[in-house]
Amino acid sequence: MGRPPEEFADDQTALDEQQALLEESLELVRSVYDSAIREAIDEPVVILLDCEDSIGGQIARGWLGSAAVDEAIEDQRVDDPSGETTTVFARAFPLAECARQIPAVFPYLAPIFAQALPADGFLAISVASGGASALTVPFADRESSS
Repeated sequence: MGRPPEEFADDQTALDEQQALLEESLELVRSVYDSAIREAIDEPVVILLDCEDSIGGQIARGWLGSAAVDEAIEDQRVDDPSGETTTVFARAFPLAECARQIPAVFPYLAPIFAQALPADGFLAISVASGGASALTVPFADRESSS
């Protein structure tokens, strides 16, 4: 039998929060992508982490160390005592590496890596709300500030 409807509602909330995190972090995500292109990373995929999320925080601590993540979270809380914003970190990796490693943590994202990369943007993985979403960041929507 299928899952109860309230579980699908939770999935939709998580997807909405993952997309919102990416939208709120577009400047950072694009900057990381641009740096990856300059560094000649092959087919970069940007991983965006909510460091205050259980999974995102665990990944961030693996990349940066617990002390650095804890300090960043504390700094964020000082900068925004309302708690309306979260602590984020982004890093780019080659597509081939992501195709090997991301499905091990998020098996439901495996089909994304069996497809061609989007032609009109780049792939970003937003990790928040206990899961992850693969989203396309369009090239065309770039602000003309560069």
